[in-house]
Amino acid sequence: MIKVDIVNEVSKLADITKVKAEIAVDAVFDAMRMSMQRGERIELRGFGVFQVKPRKRGIGRNPRTGKEVRIPPGRTIRFKPGKDLQNLGG
Repeated sequence: MIKVDIVNEVSKLADITKVKAEIAVDAVFDAMRMSMQRGERIELRGFGVFQVKPRKRGIGRNPRTGKEVRIPPGRTIRFKPGKDLQNLGG
């Protein structure tokens, strides 16, 4: 599923135009992006949790050349699915 599919579903489920649905979807994604840039945790009950975690620096290896590459410290985003989402596998 890509963004256009999400916009189409929101449009259908909310009975609004695709233009309004795209504005709504963009607003949600922008709000989530800004929150994660601030390092905040996003918890969507029944769906899951997005959390910004620190990433340690380290040394990786280029698989083609075998040459070592330094990996700088930074931040990464982790997603932990909620119970409702985990139980989809049946």
